[in-house]
Amino acid sequence: MNRSLLALAVAVASSSAMAQTGQGENLEEVSVTGELNLSRQTSIGKLDVPITETPFSISLRNKELLDQIGAKSVQDALQHFAGVNGGTYGIDARGDWSTIRGVDPVLFIDGLQSIFGSYSGSRANAYAFERVEVLKGPSSVLYGQGSTGGIVNLVSKRPKREFGGEVFVQAGDYDRKVIAGDITGALDGEGEWLYRVVGYQRDADAQVDHVDDNSLLLMPSISWRPSADTEITFLTSYQNDETGTSTAFLPWGGTRIGNVNGEIPTDTFLSEPGWDKYDTEQTAYSLWADHRFNDNWGINASVRYSEGEVDYHSMWAAFDGSRLNPDIRQALRTAYVSDATSDLFIFDLRATGIFNTGPLEHQVSFGVDSQDATIDNDRSYFDGGIIDIFNPVYGNVPTGPAYFQSSASTTTEQLGFYVQDQVKLYDWVFTGGLRRDNVESGSVGGASNEDDATTMRFGVMYAFDNGISPYASYTESFEPVGGADRNDRLFKPVEGEQVEAGVKFQPVGTNLLFTAATYEIKQKNRLTTDPVNPTFDVQTGEVTIDGVELEASGSWGNFNLIANFSTTNTEVTDSNDPAELGDALQAVPEQQFSVWGNYEFSSWVPGLNLGLGLRHVGKATQVSTTTRFSRTAIPITPFTMPPLAMSWIAGSSS
Repeated sequence: MNRSLLALAVAVASSSAMAQTGQGENLEEVSVTGELNLSRQTSIGKLDVPITETPFSISLRNKELLDQIGAKSVQDALQHFAGVNGGTYGIDARGDWSTIRGVDPVLFIDGLQSIFGSYSGSRANAYAFERVEVLKGPSSVLYGQGSTGGIVNLVSKRPKREFGGEVFVQAGDYDRKVIAGDITGALDGEGEWLYRVVGYQRDADAQVDHVDDNSLLLMPSISWRPSADTEITFLTSYQNDETGTSTAFLPWGGTRIGNVNGEIPTDTFLSEPGWDKYDTEQTAYSLWADHRFNDNWGINASVRYSEGEVDYHSMWAAFDGSRLNPDIRQALRTAYVSDATSDLFIFDLRATGIFNTGPLEHQVSFGVDSQDATIDNDRSYFDGGIIDIFNPVYGNVPTGPAYFQSSASTTTEQLGFYVQDQVKLYDWVFTGGLRRDNVESGSVGGASNEDDATTMRFGVMYAFDNGISPYASYTESFEPVGGADRNDRLFKPVEGEQVEAGVKFQPVGTNLLFTAATYEIKQKNRLTTDPVNPTFDVQTGEVTIDGVELEASGSWGNFNLIANFSTTNTEVTDSNDPAELGDALQAVPEQQFSVWGNYEFSSWVPGLNLGLGLRHVGKATQVSTTTRFSRTAIPITPFTMPPLAMSWIAGSSS
């Protein structure tokens, strides 16, 4: 890590964690000292402390930035975080794919895990959220089982006391038409009862022929504040999306390299019109309760129950060894049919307190959380026939017998207990956390895995008077893995360890934030191919990931800026597959850079803004061209620009 530390020392003028474009209140939005903040929206760190006093990498992007960049999806927002590849496989109407520090993250909504399994739920609608938060690195102490790379947390829009609202109209490429509305305020003069109603409807095509991109969202919520010490909020959401396969698993010839048959258009559709679909319906009920016992102690509870259905038909080109044929014209197709349902009940109950022991100032949080998820996915694979990539002829809808099928429901039950303490001693900040989890996962009526894990994290920071705060931290994670090896030995959880060092700089009296971080992650117990029987896996894999991340955010008068740069180096350091030993992880860019600037011309024309951005994604190791049922195939698509859109917003507030 010597080179990384050298880069870090040179780069104190760049940044991480906070982010959004420049309103001064943004820093206050997630940081309160001296009392519990009942009106806060869920903070990704589970403690009400400023990000500048947190010895971990946290980044935020709020609604103002999402509006300025014209974000049509969560994936659009993720493209503006250092160390995050927010577009791993190009544009995909089925989900928001990304990697954080080279690893797929876990998606949370309001601090509660939202996605279990693959293609089992609705894609998050960006219009429903006030903020996108990213916690980088292993995070099991706070959230239990999870990714080595980190988590993405979406913060829902909730009722506010001040009346305000907007009407949103949008039109753009691919016959995109959107109408949406958001209104909030108090139901009574005392502000005891608050409400908010969010609605969104989109009728659009995708960039690929014969694929819709339609969405309907209804999200009403109500808050009850019987006293200054208590707040209870109930939110329900209903979402119905209709889309399909917008990734085509296209070959190299005609996309990345020349093909004698010409160039493959970016709107090429290799599935079946009228049959292909990814239709989802999801209903969720959320309850948050905050109560303050006195000036120093309070309690917070978060509960969500959700249920959803996914009707999924798709075809993709199964090129096998012919994918690298530069002059390929025809492809065999694999057809896939899935009927999935999800049933999720999740809660988090914690107490938070502030107290002193001599010169030490403590802010402590301890709690219990639980996850109970059942996913039922009846899926089948069929022969999809041959299709001409350059002149598709449709009509070969699969009717024959399936050659692979699964119908068992999978369950995940987790119970975790955690405690964390942030201690301030003059200009020193110490943070420590410890967690114990029990996770049981498996299939209904079949084999199950039961895992226990203890994880920890700790960090130290020193805050200089000039606003510079260097820090160092250590974090851990675990992620259960279903299945067993050829000797029926159940797999152990994948484990992650991270060492990080960095610096955060907030000039005194400003809302500017510059941060730099360098890190090294070791991911253990990865699955690799069994050398004796390649149809099985063994758990001997290890990956090392290191990198440097720089971010800057803030405003100068009417000018707002967000900029970031990151390097990510990955290496498979232990594997039973000699072919991948020493390789980099697939689809992880070695370098990334993005910058977004926005200037407000409100003194000339009220409400007028002009923004401009640039993003660069460096080269990455290409994905594998072979697939087993135990592995996930990854589409290769040509680079395309996202759909353009023009928006008009009319709003009012007190």
